[in-house]
Amino acid sequence: MNDRYFVMRAHFLEREVNGECSFKLKELEERWFCSSKNVKRILHQLQESGRLTYIPGAGRGNPSKLTFREPFQKEVEDFMKDCMENGKLDQAAQLLRLPIPKSWIAKASSDIREMFGYHQGMESKDVLHAFISRDLTTLDPLKVSISFESHLLEYLGDTLVKYDERKDRILPHIAHHFESEGNRKWTFHLRKGVFFHHQEALTSKDVAYTVERIKTSRDSSHQWLAEDIEKVECPGPYKVVITLKKENPFFLRYIASPHFCILPSRFPFHEDEWIGTGPFSLKERSENKLVLEAFDRYFLQRPLLDELHFYKVSQDAANIVDFTVQNPTNEEVLSKHEIETGFRFLMFNLRRQTVIQHPSLRKALYHLMDINRIARDLGWEHWVEASSFVNERSSPQKKDPEAIQSLLDEAGYDGEPINLYHMYYQKAFNVADWVKRQGEAYGINFVLHSFTFPDFYLRDIDREADLIFMGEVSSLDPHMSFLAAFYNDTLLFRRMFPLDSLKWIDEKLEIFKKEEAENRERIMVDIEEHIREHNLLLFQHHPIKTRTFHPMIKDVKFHSFGHFDFSKLWIPG
Repeated sequence: MNDRYFVMRAHFLEREVNGECSFKLKELEERWFCSSKNVKRILHQLQESGRLTYIPGAGRGNPSKLTFREPFQKEVEDFMKDCMENGKLDQAAQLLRLPIPKSWIAKASSDIREMFGYHQGMESKDVLHAFISRDLTTLDPLKVSISFESHLLEYLGDTLVKYDERKDRILPHIAHHFESEGNRKWTFHLRKGVFFHHQEALTSKDVAYTVERIKTSRDSSHQWLAEDIEKVECPGPYKVVITLKKENPFFLRYIASPHFCILPSRFPFHEDEWIGTGPFSLKERSENKLVLEAFDRYFLQRPLLDELHFYKVSQDAANIVDFTVQNPTNEEVLSKHEIETGFRFLMFNLRRQTVIQHPSLRKALYHLMDINRIARDLGWEHWVEASSFVNERSSPQKKDPEAIQSLLDEAGYDGEPINLYHMYYQKAFNVADWVKRQGEAYGINFVLHSFTFPDFYLRDIDREADLIFMGEVSSLDPHMSFLAAFYNDTLLFRRMFPLDSLKWIDEKLEIFKKEEAENRERIMVDIEEHIREHNLLLFQHHPIKTRTFHPMIKDVKFHSFGHFDFSKLWIPG
């Protein structure tokens, strides 16, 4: 009942005047997911409890009226206080998912931190709570293409080998030793005593099954990781021989990808019963909560935290609270960690035969999209202008607004609608609105559409979108991430770049895989120059995110995809 009551109050908040508002039953039918009859029954129950007065509309189609007993802010604060005193974390998280004013969350942030931070329970379990501001998408290693979910794979599963970012090399992992014959035939000797979360030991059969699953899946985004594999042999339970169709010096980096984590052969994969060998196992997964539990039989060092709890809340709540332990006495004692999280860009859909195909129109939009003006007008604080995948190769881009109109004329643009898609969160809405307003001054007719990550996977936007705001985040292996950006069928580069450019890029990447690091960097520069020259996408900025942690949380270290390594975090007892 509390859930429905707060959903209703949050929805009516903007129209509420002196505790009163008018509404139609249809609104509550849609938000409560029930019939008109049940809506009336629930409203009468709320009236009997003394929380409101309900006056039905007089006659068909006339609005009904609600009068609330208490101000909504007071009810929110009282409810949060009750949750804190009684440890009702799930109910508090439900409230924090609602679109309640940011100022209310900020006022209660210290209490929220105390409630959702690190807790040591009756059984001396060390539990860290964190917030996420959106629905989790798939956790299937074959399909994951979103950075946070890719990061979670690294806790749930393990790979044969692992990438060492400090020395740019591949190290043994599940395989304690490996050797090759001319970069075409690889032999892996597996560790004994590596256990899956369901307590069965890993053997060579599981490796062979994982390879076959990647190679034969019809809807995999990562089939390219195994497409060079000709055959897999298992001479013994702890020995695997993989033969490639052709030499590929990059193959070890392929199998170090978290999407190549080894799964058990005897149990079909199921997302809600995730079985791997990783340092954490999946304890609970629901629509609004994810719980990972330390795996006591992990073959390397066991995580120092016992559990990780991720709660889905609103973007405002996630931004204000962040990671913490207990309620700090002074906000300034929170430790701050700034991390760069890839780059943001505006993608042109060059698979649709629209006005976007004209080079002059794309050039006009290049001059329109001035990231420095966007940042200034929208009040951004932490960002770096991008002209490359990485900050180190980026430099300022010259924009000339006086060239826009002549370029539009050259393209023959005559006010045709241009469908601009952006993510469904406030900052993305703000940027899209800015672009629409700027475009109107030149007669550009941007039609705005928002989408979510599930929409991104479904690909329906490919048929309608002309422009898409999106981002790309690197793993710890930047060269492998560069390859994946162009090889992953789910990402926009593969979906929307023109075929002739993809062919040229693919040829460059074949050379890339055979070169040393220095030459690979030069090829990356060449590909980025091709993208800029043809305006296949418009580089925007490198976001700099600031994460706050209570100083009791130790060993906060950067990990892949712009996230932190939860397996190394610890709190002094």
